[in-house]
Amino acid sequence: MKKILVINPITTEDFNDSTKEYIDKIKNPDFEVECVNIKKGSASIETFYDEAYALPEILRLVDEYKTAFNAIVINCFADPALNAAREISDIPVVGPAEASMLLATLLGHKFAVISTFRNSGPWVEQQARTYGIEERLAAAVGIDIPVLELKKDLEKTASCLINAAKELVETKGAEVIILGCTGMAPVAEMVKKEVGIPVVEPMAAALKIAEMLVDLNLRHSKIGLYMEPNREKIKGY
Repeated sequence: MKKILVINPITTEDFNDSTKEYIDKIKNPDFEVECVNIKKGSASIETFYDEAYALPEILRLVDEYKTAFNAIVINCFADPALNAAREISDIPVVGPAEASMLLATLLGHKFAVISTFRNSGPWVEQQARTYGIEERLAAAVGIDIPVLELKKDLEKTASCLINAAKELVETKGAEVIILGCTGMAPVAEMVKKEVGIPVVEPMAAALKIAEMLVDLNLRHSKIGLYMEPNREKIKGY
């Protein structure tokens, strides 16, 4: 059985159960998926400060599990520690932002991202620039609902996303919408029914790309950007 590890890079443990429940409904039956979360760090990732505290714990989990799995998904739209995780493992490591943005470019000329707070816009712009598809990004906005409150009122969350999506289509020319937080997965189908254009849920995108990479026996090249780090330089961990 092929195995994928999903790392929730937050200390909120109940995300493991909801993530596993969601993924079990969409995964390929040839794959087994396990979910773990970090024990030290932030309860959610909404700032660069939050992200920074998650990085060492993500890499610890990658080191611990990399030989027992065929691929790893780091389940946060910030794609925290993605490049470092690829350096220290010989299996595919996928981030939801990169996966969903690249998938969106197959579905339309311009895509837009809807995430949580006002910093989502410039943060996503930086990501799109890093991934080489900045010109395909129509816009990125936030709906001012914290990550840990997205599930408290699903109707409210869905309504905010639907309204934002329709505005992005009308005013920014978006042809594809990306939900810019994997915590929005519970309302993805509600949004899809109302928006009328492709809506990409990033957790599903990352999972499916991870499955594809495993099935095609592909992994990250190590002759350019990624190289084996000198671990002797790291002290205190």
